[in-house]
Amino acid sequence: MISGHLLDLINNVALLLAVAFLFDLIAGRRQGKQPLLRRIAQGLIIGAIGITVMLIPWTFAPGIVFDARSVLLGIAGLFLGWIPTVIAMGMTAAFRLVQGGGGTWTGISIILASGLIGLAWQIGRAHV
Repeated sequence: MISGHLLDLINNVALLLAVAFLFDLIAGRRQGKQPLLRRIAQGLIIGAIGITVMLIPWTFAPGIVFDARSVLLGIAGLFLGWIPTVIAMGMTAAFRLVQGGGGTWTGISIILASGLIGLAWQIGRAHV
């Protein structure tokens, strides 16, 4: 039987694999500029996946919680651009604020830093 901690980790990995597949599909079809509504929809989807990942974190020890939102937002910034990433960052940051707790501001800072790092990678990749 799979323990609760391992199941949480498997759920996070499965969600990341699903998102990687979606990124591959989106990036593979990406030729030129995408319509604004498509980019907004991408942001809403990534934000919803980010919230889902936050709802099933992997608790390593009391007070030490891991989830894949930072990876998700960094990859979104790298491959999808600023509109979807900012939408996803806003959704996950708002959800983290609603969750509350001692790590609220740290969590929001990680959300912002991860998305901004992904966007910086995209800018750097474009100039190479």
